[in-house]
Amino acid sequence: MDDRNQRLEAAGIPPSPPVEEQRRRQKRLRELLAAHKLDGLVIYGSGPTNPDPVRYLSGYVHPFPRAWSILVVPADGPIVLLIDREWHQPAAQEMTWSNSVRLMPTPTPGRGRELANAVSETLEHCGLHDGSVGLLGTDVAGVVEAAVAGSTAAVDAEAGATIWDALVATPSEYDLRKIKKTVGIADEGLSALANACEVGRSERAVCFEVLSAMASAGAEFQHANSISTHIDLGAYAQSESNLQPFLYTETPIEVGEQFWVDLIACHRGYYVDCDRTVAVGKPTTEQLHIYDACVDMYEAMLNVVGPGVSGHTVWKAARDVATEHGYSDHLNGVYLGHTTGLTISTSPVVSRNASGTLIENQLLNIEPGIHVPDVGAACIENTLQVTASGPEVLNDASTDLIVVR
Repeated sequence: MDDRNQRLEAAGIPPSPPVEEQRRRQKRLRELLAAHKLDGLVIYGSGPTNPDPVRYLSGYVHPFPRAWSILVVPADGPIVLLIDREWHQPAAQEMTWSNSVRLMPTPTPGRGRELANAVSETLEHCGLHDGSVGLLGTDVAGVVEAAVAGSTAAVDAEAGATIWDALVATPSEYDLRKIKKTVGIADEGLSALANACEVGRSERAVCFEVLSAMASAGAEFQHANSISTHIDLGAYAQSESNLQPFLYTETPIEVGEQFWVDLIACHRGYYVDCDRTVAVGKPTTEQLHIYDACVDMYEAMLNVVGPGVSGHTVWKAARDVATEHGYSDHLNGVYLGHTTGLTISTSPVVSRNASGTLIENQLLNIEPGIHVPDVGAACIENTLQVTASGPEVLNDASTDLIVVR
């Protein structure tokens, strides 16, 4: 990192992509707006709710979880960012490449009229007052939805989500370079994991050593986002999912356990998600069988991943192998993969009910996982790029079973 970028980040101002990349993103978005016959896109965001589209399309990073924003991007006109924290306006103006940064009231029910006025004035400034817009945002506050609906001719919430998924699925060369950098950071963390695990050492101590390795490699630790660089090292031998209340505890790693470790690396707003399996002491025959089944599932999934393939098809390839091994009732309780890169997870996912299909050049995580109560768990997860000639695995870190002696 050069000195200027280091100084900017120390001041809470993340470096922006090159101007040509900013223009490419705007051009791609406007192509998608035209395809959906929309005049613009309104993005509602905060740290926990939809931060990635706001950052990707404007450069703005929320300073803490309760800070809110609305980004207005017309097909033809000025891009405007609305934020609700006046004290953060100077930093927002430094980090964003939108044409202007305006203030709005915090979107709470008691301030609906004030918010409606701010949104109406902005939409009129952007030429969208009588237009048709897409609305993008998870759990959009009712006052925001009402404010947008009251200031435009038509609002299409479904198109907003579809447009974002299309942006995620079509990364640029710049995006891919940054994602591969993020993969390298994740691989540093995975290498540190193998060395950090020791019998009797606490989950916390292991996690802090891994996080330190990723930080030294350039990982980003965001204050506001619900997902940033982290590692889960819960007692997954007793759990069917890596989604647990705590990332780690003071619980020591004990002989006889076999669990999976979930690691996410974030860098410049890009994400990579990885899992590896740890056996503490010599694994039992059944624990080895669980791990070997995951290896076979992983290979089966790689064999079917390609453009035009559905997420369900990739899931079924893994499930069929799990069935052969006798573990069809013990699969990861969340899903077996997801689209990633510009955000941590979006459609298409790899699950029983997935309907979306993969497209060429998109990023995909596959994560075949098995959990057998009172015996052990295993999972292998890597980030892939979907290509016409087959998947390209971006991670270099070994997927071998990590055995702690």
